[in-house]
Amino acid sequence: MQHEQQPPSAPRGSHQGARRYTIQSKFGNARTPRSRKNRPCDICRRRKTACVITDKPPCHFCKSRGLECLSSPLVPNAAAASASPEDVESAGQLSVGEGVFSNFVAPSPSSAGGQDSASPAVVHYGLSHLPPGIPPDETVENKSTSMPSRGSSIDEQDTSQPFHALEDIGDRTSHSMGSAAEQDPHFLSAFRSLLLSEQDEIDANIIQVHDGGQGVGRHPVHFLLLLNGFPDHTNNAVKAASDTIETKVWPHGPALVRLYFKHIHPVYPIVSKVRFLRRYADDRLELPASLRGAVYALACVFWNQDPQLTDPCPFQQYELVAEAHSALRRELEAPNLFKLQACLLLLHITPPDIDSVETPTTWFMASQATACAQMIGLHQDPGPWNIAPWEKKLRKRLWWAVFATDCWSAVCHGNPPHIGPSTFDTTPLTVDDLRFDEDVPEDLHYLVNPEDRQFRVANSARCLEAVNLAQTLRSILDCSYLVKPTMVEPQAQCCLQTAYDRLQEWPSLVPHCLTVGSGRENPHNGPLNLSYYAVQVLLFRALMSPATREAKANPDSNLSKWFSTALDSFKSFACFMDEISEEDLTGFWGRHARSQLILCGNFLIYLFLLASKPQDIEAAYRLLEKFHQSLQRLGGTEDLSARLLLRPVILRIDSFFLQATELIKKGRQDMVAESPSVS
Repeated sequence: MQHEQQPPSAPRGSHQGARRYTIQSKFGNARTPRSRKNRPCDICRRRKTACVITDKPPCHFCKSRGLECLSSPLVPNAAAASASPEDVESAGQLSVGEGVFSNFVAPSPSSAGGQDSASPAVVHYGLSHLPPGIPPDETVENKSTSMPSRGSSIDEQDTSQPFHALEDIGDRTSHSMGSAAEQDPHFLSAFRSLLLSEQDEIDANIIQVHDGGQGVGRHPVHFLLLLNGFPDHTNNAVKAASDTIETKVWPHGPALVRLYFKHIHPVYPIVSKVRFLRRYADDRLELPASLRGAVYALACVFWNQDPQLTDPCPFQQYELVAEAHSALRRELEAPNLFKLQACLLLLHITPPDIDSVETPTTWFMASQATACAQMIGLHQDPGPWNIAPWEKKLRKRLWWAVFATDCWSAVCHGNPPHIGPSTFDTTPLTVDDLRFDEDVPEDLHYLVNPEDRQFRVANSARCLEAVNLAQTLRSILDCSYLVKPTMVEPQAQCCLQTAYDRLQEWPSLVPHCLTVGSGRENPHNGPLNLSYYAVQVLLFRALMSPATREAKANPDSNLSKWFSTALDSFKSFACFMDEISEEDLTGFWGRHARSQLILCGNFLIYLFLLASKPQDIEAAYRLLEKFHQSLQRLGGTEDLSARLLLRPVILRIDSFFLQATELIKKGRQDMVAESPSVS
């Protein structure tokens, strides 16, 4: 490579009388970051990354990626021939600065008009000590190697613009840096440096994925790229858990993956299908042990529904779950999207057969998933960020799964949700977000059944409606179920009325493919419809509050005003339960379905005991009796998961019927005793 310069006496840009000198450069020897004598390799030159060679090729970057480290001869161009000494010197210095900071300061397409932070960043870098090894630029040129490949639904996207990579970046993990992090985000836009260890090794660096724009209250978005390094005992524990999981399921791993995408994924599509399958096919051990354990554990419940698995399941679900939890506890030191998926899936394991109430670990694990999601920045809208489109879609999908999990887990015990209404700005989920990564390429067909190889509109519609119901639920919780109310009574009533109107329209607006009834083609709609009735329960309880004896006797109370409406609305719930078959119960309902059934069953008891008019008492009793008959019919199923789903609500309804006479008698006596005497 040659650098040609003119003497200082010549006018800049002049070609006449120019005295030129050359610096011969070679490739193949040791090379320091600022070297102009030894030529960089082709890969580092194209990436504008400092090429560091300790003794002989490959350089540090090519060695870390397993790439062929070569350097092609360069042909001097006219621009280089006419460059001034100042230009050449400047170019020589900036090549190093850009190598470290090109992924930091290059403005994204959405940041037009934002502040130009390139120069301050390079100046600040010049004041830093240059470590022996420069970290690879974490931008993605053309198509990211971390993207789902052949046959993926993202193949048609525009990949000409380099993107930052927040996932699949080797031995590094990206952590979100919020506005209250260790450094001011606006300051970081202008001044950023590396975090070096005592040995001058890079522990962490920072990238900016969005400059924040010019809006009021908007700030630049940064991520800390942290080098993953753990003690041997941590690595050994994760490896032991991974080995145990694979040993227990061998040779049935692929069959369990097929069962997972047949039974769980249509109801709960949080795993990026092609991305997971590609990694599993290439090297399953590259997937977190916790995620593999969670997928296997949820799938083994459906072992008997696969005609190819003729032998009994050789392991118990709890064995895989224990190993998955053991791995996850350590893997969350470096959170990412795969590990968040494991957090969400492990919440839905089969409950113990002795439970009559939801276990507190459901709430604890929901908080773990929320913390993991916030740690990797899912609570911020990725729309304007300079990251790959596939990652934006997956981040949105997972955030709304976390949001719904937080809402329903809070309801299990009546706790306030972890996610505050002003703590996120992720935009609503769309069909395109769910369409991504659902079309399985031909070389991965062996891991899924034929009917699960392509995108299904019904699955995306089901997921969208589930998120919409969770948002409605959250608005109801914020109106009436907070520890410290934030709304005055008229405002809360207006909010509840809006939720009521929305829920009244839901059955007529929901697509027909999501209904429950005889002759339907899709068997996965029960959980969605059950959650709809559970949201209705909390709405009517808020509208009818307070549910006291005094309110029951007062015709002007909220209880009296809304009682008939609630009674009429819940007739459809009794019909819904009557239409559920034993076969429906053998599908995947998720862990929250038990609490939702408890809410609905208890609400029927609520209506019966609070009815004051004879016709209302009779109507409420008929609903309660019809529900009881449905439970008796379904409770005889031989499917263990179905029995565990029904057990808590069956215990409550049976207990009520055993004590109904005493409850009614006591209620009447208390009302007579509390009524004012007539003189």
